[in-house]
Amino acid sequence: MSKNPKLYYTAGELADLFELPKQTLLYYDKMGVLSPEFISENNYRHYSLKQYLILEVILNMRKLGIPISKIKEYLEERSIDSLQALLQAKDRECEEIIAHNEKIRKNIHVVFQQLDKIRESRLDQITVTFRRSKRFLLSPVPPECSGDESIKILARHNLKVFSKEHFKEKAVGWLADKDCFLAGEYSRPLAYFSSVNPDYLGKMECYTRPAGLYMTQRFQGTFREHVQELAEFFKAYMQCNKLHAVDNLYIMPLKNHWMTPEPEEYIYQISLRVEPDEN
Repeated sequence: MSKNPKLYYTAGELADLFELPKQTLLYYDKMGVLSPEFISENNYRHYSLKQYLILEVILNMRKLGIPISKIKEYLEERSIDSLQALLQAKDRECEEIIAHNEKIRKNIHVVFQQLDKIRESRLDQITVTFRRSKRFLLSPVPPECSGDESIKILARHNLKVFSKEHFKEKAVGWLADKDCFLAGEYSRPLAYFSSVNPDYLGKMECYTRPAGLYMTQRFQGTFREHVQELAEFFKAYMQCNKLHAVDNLYIMPLKNHWMTPEPEEYIYQISLRVEPDEN
């Protein structure tokens, strides 16, 4: 028995009702979620009212970002329970996305705090303050390492601290030999370090920076170019205040290649743990 085309929607008419391109209906037919009721002898595709209603379901579920495959499964087993199960799964996905985006926002706000501190930096002034102990991930650099090998250690250090999905919001610093520094000599890194949370899993690789008095100075430019004048400044201050160094030098970039292409505009912070001289 032939069907009366006047009782059905053509593909163009159905597409116009939902303001869709006709190619969308062809795609849904190809994916097996909405096929025409029949195709006439002149190759016109005709859709029934029932298919109009199904298309309404499909389009609204697509607005929620539900995959075609899941929509197809739902249409084959429509019920209150299956609708709830489908939407609960989407709700869990939304919660995961929100949690992921909150983590991103947290990382971004850490950067905002760092940028504020950089703007407030007072350069070329030494301060001595008590600092509590702090945990760092430490990646030692063996004495025999070449420059290329040192960069590889730095790259592996980054991979340990920052996952592929993790925005790198914290800088990586390095330790320098205190005796070389105080002699005004630039020396290769002894180790790379990054601050880590107390729950960091790689605890065997962690180093606790001791609590104590730390001399700190921020300066503009590169450490290599300014090491001599920094050393003289530190030695003069320690001599005047009867202090001596008891640990290696911590060097932390504050303003680096992320914020300027010019090395002379970099800002570093150096810190040295000190103790009063014995009387």
